[in-house]
Amino acid sequence: MLKRERHAHILELLEKNTFMTVSDIAKELQVSEMTIRRDINELSDSNQLVRLYGGAQKIDRKEKELATHEKINLHIDQKEYIGKIMNTLIQDHQVVFLGAGTTILYALPFIKKQNLMIVTNSLLAFNYIIEHTDYRILLTGGDFTPITEEFIGKHAEQTFETINIDIAFAATNGIYNNNVTTSNYLEGGVQQAAFKNAKKKIVVADSTKFNVSDVYTFYKLSDLDYVITDDKIDEQTFNFYQSYGKLVNKKS
Repeated sequence: MLKRERHAHILELLEKNTFMTVSDIAKELQVSEMTIRRDINELSDSNQLVRLYGGAQKIDRKEKELATHEKINLHIDQKEYIGKIMNTLIQDHQVVFLGAGTTILYALPFIKKQNLMIVTNSLLAFNYIIEHTDYRILLTGGDFTPITEEFIGKHAEQTFETINIDIAFAATNGIYNNNVTTSNYLEGGVQQAAFKNAKKKIVVADSTKFNVSDVYTFYKLSDLDYVITDDKIDEQTFNFYQSYGKLVNKKS
């Protein structure tokens, strides 16, 4: 069997089974496990499957960016869990960047520190903070996108040129291998600008966001200080992504 035929067959098997071990794939294709490991490595490098310890898993690809009103009722418990962890990493009197996304929105009620300065490009976060807290706040402005209810573009990015951020939190549409992804480069550009001027860089991602690849990679997992997730992430996935960067899913 030629290599391209093996690759096609492996991807077909994963479509049917989602996850398969190296041993099971080798038996199905009647080749050595060493050959299958090489095939899995090549397919992973070309973003066609997810390489996991002992096997491989198909990629769960997002077809389109969901609007905020479509995401708002998804995985609420996980998002609130993440908010409690976020609060343990923030200190009083800090300058904090809070990016757009429903994960960060649901985290806001759990952030209970003194004298914070909040910088955000999220209209939803801005509205919550001015209504429910006495924190100082800076809204970036920029080009407003109604799908995610955030401000993007050059004007938003330029906000960070003169702001010194102690800790920055950004959400993601999916994490695949070392890639932290979003649906378009303008959304990612604001998060990159915030991270560039932040002492600590943190991505928040509930457990459904792993092994998911969206269109645009805006940051590398290995360049972050932390990724905060929830306690529903399975051990195999947690250990795999821990090899790229530091994952946190325990409330202190």
